[in-house]
Amino acid sequence: MSDHDIQLLALGVTLGMYLMLLVQVAFGVLDDRRDRKAARAAQAQLEAAREKARA
Repeated sequence: MSDHDIQLLALGVTLGMYLMLLVQVAFGVLDDRRDRKAARAAQAQLEAAREKARA
């Protein structure tokens, strides 16, 4: 392999790693949003059950 081939291979690996990191960060943010939404729904259900139990 020539130096040019090695440079292209290293560039490809580097770009691939950056792309995978970007995907992990993006889906991590979306996953956090879903978790917060589920937590709010559970909290609302708990509050509704408490109000029903008080009545």
